[in-house]
Amino acid sequence: MQAKIKDLITAKISGEWGNEALPGEGVKVIRTANFTNIGIIDFEKVVFRDIDIKKIEQKKLIEGDIIIEKSGGSPNQPVGRVVFFDIKTNENLLCNNFTSILRPDCSKIYPKYLFYQLFIAHTRGRTLKFQNKTTGIINLKLDDYLNEKIKLTSLPKQIHIANLLSKAEDLISQRKESIRLLDEFLKSTFLEMFGDPVKNDKNWKKIHLKNFGQIITGNTPPRKNAENYSSNFIEWIKTDNIKSENIYISDAFEYLSKSGLKSARTIESGALLVACIAGSIESVGRAALTNRTVSFNQQINAIQPNKDFEPLFYIGFLKSQRSIYKTMHQRE
Repeated sequence: MQAKIKDLITAKISGEWGNEALPGEGVKVIRTANFTNIGIIDFEKVVFRDIDIKKIEQKKLIEGDIIIEKSGGSPNQPVGRVVFFDIKTNENLLCNNFTSILRPDCSKIYPKYLFYQLFIAHTRGRTLKFQNKTTGIINLKLDDYLNEKIKLTSLPKQIHIANLLSKAEDLISQRKESIRLLDEFLKSTFLEMFGDPVKNDKNWKKIHLKNFGQIITGNTPPRKNAENYSSNFIEWIKTDNIKSENIYISDAFEYLSKSGLKSARTIESGALLVACIAGSIESVGRAALTNRTVSFNQQINAIQPNKDFEPLFYIGFLKSQRSIYKTMHQRE
């Protein structure tokens, strides 16, 4: 059974931006900057804005709302991301004018189930066909998007599916924390065994990076041809998939098709990926290994190692030197 998204919501509420608020005043407004790529809202950088009280009452978020990005995006991140508002609060929160609220009809669909449907659709590139680029900004054709059909089952099954996915998310979060602690152990063990790579206090022999293997720069297949990104043929890795706490790359949110792969670049298992271009100092220099064949974008450089090179040694070296890369980035 399928149903149009617009038939599963009771309201489509546009966001508000208002005016600059005086210090200590205003209402909290969620922006796309507060979106994470895992569907969770980051409340650390929520801004305060001066918005008319009537609009606040009309447009304030309630538990179970889905916030969708309708303007923004980038060549590497299609517009249409969604986050789930799952907070019980008496505090007023709104979303900005680059977003809209989709309020699920609880008599027809379980809110978290609808969120997962929309979230998965975006990660698989299904929102690409609803993009409309004007004046340098990528917009989502929201009315067309809401005409799209999604799979629908009984409410009890929806609740069961959503609860299973939520439990899986919790387990993944716990595993990430374990990996982060192991990563810290890896870095400290590396320094203990091999010394400080910069000071080279153990007098290790130095060789040029190019001697480790083939250096490959990533690229982006033409976005104007949506068919390049229309299937799950091969993962397309971005800097978001290179996590500082992980040794290996995470699963890609976007895939290339067979035709898209023809104009892309790939590396095999055991290759090293380094984030060389990023929007923040925190992201520059992050490194991870591949454990499968993938393609990757232009913000990443890769080293496909020679057979006599141990990738785990080099990933330990890079992770122990993150602070140096940040300093180099600041100087440029």
